[in-house]
Amino acid sequence: MLKIRSVNFEQKDFQIHTLDQCYLGQVEWIIGRNITSDLVLVNPEVSRLHGRISYQDDIYYFADMGSTCGSILNGEKVAVDEKYPLKLGDLLQIGDVFLHIEELSPPFLAPAELEPVPQIIVLPQEHYWTSEDLTVRCCRIVDETPDIKSFYFLADPPILFDYKPGQFVNLEAKINGKAVIRSYSISTSPTRPYYLGLTVKRVSHPTERPDLPVGFVSNWLHDSFGVGDSLKLIGGATGQFTCFPELHPKLLLISGGSGIAPMMSMARWIHDAMVDCDVVFLYSAQTPENIPFRAELETMAAQMPNFHLAVTITRPNNRNPWMGLTGRISKAMLHLVVPDLLERFVYVCGSEPFTQNIKRILESINFPMKNYREESFGGGLLSPEASKVSTGGSKDKALEKFTMMPPQAVDNSTVHFSQSNKKVAIDGHTSILELAEQVGVDIRHHCRMGACGVCKVFTCKGGVRYDLQPTALSQADQEAGYALACIACPVEGLTVEA
Repeated sequence: MLKIRSVNFEQKDFQIHTLDQCYLGQVEWIIGRNITSDLVLVNPEVSRLHGRISYQDDIYYFADMGSTCGSILNGEKVAVDEKYPLKLGDLLQIGDVFLHIEELSPPFLAPAELEPVPQIIVLPQEHYWTSEDLTVRCCRIVDETPDIKSFYFLADPPILFDYKPGQFVNLEAKINGKAVIRSYSISTSPTRPYYLGLTVKRVSHPTERPDLPVGFVSNWLHDSFGVGDSLKLIGGATGQFTCFPELHPKLLLISGGSGIAPMMSMARWIHDAMVDCDVVFLYSAQTPENIPFRAELETMAAQMPNFHLAVTITRPNNRNPWMGLTGRISKAMLHLVVPDLLERFVYVCGSEPFTQNIKRILESINFPMKNYREESFGGGLLSPEASKVSTGGSKDKALEKFTMMPPQAVDNSTVHFSQSNKKVAIDGHTSILELAEQVGVDIRHHCRMGACGVCKVFTCKGGVRYDLQPTALSQADQEAGYALACIACPVEGLTVEA
């Protein structure tokens, strides 16, 4: 593994880059301005394919590939196509960017017992990952933009990943000895089941979690997580933000920032499956340097007559001239890019202000909102008439009682946590999770809004009420007696497996 710190004093840009095996056996990495390079340096003085780092006989070498402005190693200009050995502390200058060698070790090699891909192809159905907790190992990290990285994972022993395009996973990381859970959208496609990819944006703005530093897990992934490191996926993939299986013949996929992740999953699935579906892919970026998956999207648009790519830049700059759309997405822009907008099914993913702006635009033109979906980790509020009471069930036989229980009928009795053998009084308004916390019962959780599914527990001998839509709980799970502890309020005596 080669760890490099890049410093650009003019742009005040400081980053850490790790070069390791992007695929088994890789011992060469390209440095350049081209977005497909292994180390992308966004600087006008850097050539598209500027230099090459190779690993041979336990030594890393650098070679200039005939760049326009040349390369300087430890103050001396290097000759074209001549290999120079690198050592710890070396300083390489490429254009206005300084690269400091901070760590040198052999590239990561997969364990010898890891089966090759041709053998994975014939794995039986039971080797598909669907809903169990799974430890995965990072096999590749790609710098998509200066602040967005894609992390690719393999299971060891091998397993095939099964999910719907556009869904997300709950990730558990051990940071400073503490387990922390976060939700991230999958950016890969289920048509490529041998690995799973998550695309994560560095966070630099305040969050709604004052108890944790800004971008706690996302920034940890960017700064401290490397190829060969492991983490755990909690349960299977989940979420209703997917175009599968009811695929509309015309789609509009709108995203900004890391909201592109589920859109890439759906676009890649449509591409791989050769689905007869017309897609308009509209992405909003601050600058041309901030367009993730740019080369892949342009290739899709070139190869697929039914795939139409549109990108708008909100902060044009002189360093990288942009001849396409500029400005935030507006009503006029949508009419220009998507003349048949009212005929399409629309998916939107991005920050809350971004999605709310798109929603307001669509509502103002009388778009049929039944054909609108947005990615959100918070369920919408239900009216009191829509609140549902589901009864606890049996693991062997589902119970089918779904009736509204008026407040005056609430039995102010107890919740019994069977595994902890603790009881607590209920009032009809406090969630299972909050009641558990009152008596020291630990229920794994994350979003506290019924969207991630981490807190799913089995209940019986009682009923619960939801004031928020339990988006991470299927109808089958509810009928079987499962509940989301963070938003399920017991309304009568209840037993919970916790």
